[in-house]
Amino acid sequence: MNVDKKNVRFPKTLLEPLRHTIESRDLGVNFDEMLQHLGIERAEFDNPSFSIDGEAFVRLHRWLKQRTQGRIHLKDWLSGYSATSIGLAGLAALSSLSARDALSVAIRYMPLFAPAIKVELLEGAQISQLVMELVTDLEEMNRILLEITAGVINIISHETMGDGIPRTIHFKHDCGVDKQGKSRLNEYREAYGCDVVFNSYFNGFMSESKFLDAKTRSPNEATTRLTRSILDSEIEAQLAASFSASVKQQLQDMAKIGKFPSVEDFADHLHLTPRTLARRLANENTSYKNLANEVWLSLARELLTTTQLSIDQIAHRTGFINGNSFSRAFKSLTGDTPLHWRRGH
Repeated sequence: MNVDKKNVRFPKTLLEPLRHTIESRDLGVNFDEMLQHLGIERAEFDNPSFSIDGEAFVRLHRWLKQRTQGRIHLKDWLSGYSATSIGLAGLAALSSLSARDALSVAIRYMPLFAPAIKVELLEGAQISQLVMELVTDLEEMNRILLEITAGVINIISHETMGDGIPRTIHFKHDCGVDKQGKSRLNEYREAYGCDVVFNSYFNGFMSESKFLDAKTRSPNEATTRLTRSILDSEIEAQLAASFSASVKQQLQDMAKIGKFPSVEDFADHLHLTPRTLARRLANENTSYKNLANEVWLSLARELLTTTQLSIDQIAHRTGFINGNSFSRAFKSLTGDTPLHWRRGH
């Protein structure tokens, strides 16, 4: 998890089904109260481009849990979702030509729907996995978001492929117990309509690889091309909005945990090619090398001024093999050696 929750935006399409649930059930709250708690005007929410950041998403969940005394269950969250309720991504999946094509929609366009989750397909000779990975820490909301995302993918899978493809849903967390202290496993199986494994080694889906090439129920090449073209434009627009600032923030978050990815690894992290990453940064008059240098140099200066760490220790903490290579790089950017810079600050 390396993206600050302030930097992820949850779209209206994720919140609309929640409104449906609140307004269709007697929960003692109404949707306008929820918006008021978040400091949001109804007219603001009615804007099609409305979104909230991760911090507001967590506050929303805490408020709902407190006000409803935990009466909104997974089945309630999922009741308002369908392939069409999440917009063009659902239509792109429905019109895909095969199961593999439909899964590629989740992999490619998940940032538009659930930006805190990254999805990856791991194909095996016999068994394949669709792995969900959290890229943002939403605290107690982590498990709920994983469960909702799995539910939405499962719903779209059923609508796209029918019920003929057996699958198992896996979660790393446990299933918990109800108010009577009984396991909630059967509750999850009923909500998903398939077997569910908890305390697993991954979050996601498992199924036989042979089903990846199964045809969808309503394949339409023209529709899937059109919808993906529009979705690609949305992804492009999302990336273009302070793209370099987002890249730098992610590099800073990675640096805090000792990770200094190569341009190839970072591009893969964003589901981009290195060439596309370079082009987008060039459009904002910068480069991956410049941003990476800014990040490690800022960290190096902080360590030089606030700690008594040796140059070798600082070198390792900033991604360098040894003190010599660190010192050369530091001097090339500042015109000063690390030791001399430390003495002056």
